[in-house]
Amino acid sequence: MGLSAAGMASGLDIAGMTQQLVAAERKPKADRITTQQKQVNVSLSAYGQVKSSVSAMQSMLEKFGKDEAFNGQKATSDNSDYLSIKATAKAKSGVYNINIQQMAQSHKLMGEELFSADPEASLGSGEMVIKVGDKSMTLNIGEDNDDLSSVVDAINNANDNPGLTATLINTGKDGGSQIVFSTTETGEKNTIEIDTSAMTGQLASLAYKDGMVDSKVDEMQVAQDAKIMIDNFTPVTSSNNTFEDVIEGVTLDLKKLTGTSGVTPDPNGTNDIDVKSVKITIESDEKSTKDSLKSFVDSYNSLMGTIDKLTGFDADKEPDDPNRAGALNGDSLTRSVTTQMRNLLNEPIEINGKLYQMSDFGISIQRDGTLELEEDSDKLDDIISENFAVIGQFFAQEDSGFLAKADKLLDSFTDKTDGSLSVKEETLKERQKSLDDDMAELNKRMVAYEDRTYKQFLAMDEAIGQMNNQLSSMMSLMMSFE
Repeated sequence: MGLSAAGMASGLDIAGMTQQLVAAERKPKADRITTQQKQVNVSLSAYGQVKSSVSAMQSMLEKFGKDEAFNGQKATSDNSDYLSIKATAKAKSGVYNINIQQMAQSHKLMGEELFSADPEASLGSGEMVIKVGDKSMTLNIGEDNDDLSSVVDAINNANDNPGLTATLINTGKDGGSQIVFSTTETGEKNTIEIDTSAMTGQLASLAYKDGMVDSKVDEMQVAQDAKIMIDNFTPVTSSNNTFEDVIEGVTLDLKKLTGTSGVTPDPNGTNDIDVKSVKITIESDEKSTKDSLKSFVDSYNSLMGTIDKLTGFDADKEPDDPNRAGALNGDSLTRSVTTQMRNLLNEPIEINGKLYQMSDFGISIQRDGTLELEEDSDKLDDIISENFAVIGQFFAQEDSGFLAKADKLLDSFTDKTDGSLSVKEETLKERQKSLDDDMAELNKRMVAYEDRTYKQFLAMDEAIGQMNNQLSSMMSLMMSFE
């Protein structure tokens, strides 16, 4: 409350005395809450750093698993203008020559008739059945949608559209535009058929079927599969220009046709193309494995460094130095992260009946708990080369590999619902809120205490004033008897 000048009767500084009493009453309680708030905030920040470091390592290990970082295969194309290549860990080392004989393409038709773009022009009515491969749709054309724009929209926006697009081409000829139908997917199976036998008017001219006599629809582009020849011996087709797992674990993405040698006739015009085939090479990606091992060691050491800083104790510093002990010095939960990770690093993993450990792949555990990767680059290269397949299985083996085990362990700390670090953070946040509530409640009580104390001083001041008045009256009366 705002304190006004008072104490006129007693001469006392009532406002000042009230504030001093309130401050004396508030200070020990406020100091206790503030100290606890600081401790909670420091602990919350420290646990946040530990959890962030654990999560960062977990994310890296998950990425390793997705990228097949420890058993990846490197695939190269000697001419990426014609063919690009990707390989997974399932790919086997080898060299192949690929001849690209045919590119996949969509089916494309154009109606010969010109259609008026006048929205008032009626083009016909009835049922139009359009098929693409084994899928079909039936359009009902009536008075409300028989103009050119409405017909095209009805085709493109149909819920059961089987996979084609209708567009208009203005040829510049008098009479309007021609309709073009294109499939959205490539391949021989995705051919278009249009049945207009139940239609009247100009739209009936759009009937088309392969081999149809006197059709008024021209085939602009034939539907076809992509075709390649592997090592001049094995022919393979695909409905699109991507070949997956034709060679196990390998994806081929065709760009354009390679050349042919003296084929007569030459329908594709490829005889004069100098590039007759594309050489692809699949081999073990040992450099990527080496980089991944280094990233793993660096990430683990970063995590241990964060934990060591937060849990450490420096006896050489003065007892009153705030940096003498880390914010989580002596904390059992944080020590548990270190202990369990070290145990996991020392745990052997069985591969093909033989037990392997990190040390078999050039990673050693130091006395301070950090990891060290073999410093001799040539020696490390030899280790990776000799154990490439084993390294991949050691880390990436499903369920029993190191990545799976580490992810499960780290998840026990970081899981949003029941991870021990997450639970600890939530507990501290609840404590933080409780202390904020305690401080708000203290402030509320102090306002009431201030008001009560001030009123008591006012009552005392008033009583003193009355006593002074009575004393003054008595003195005046006594003096009148002299």
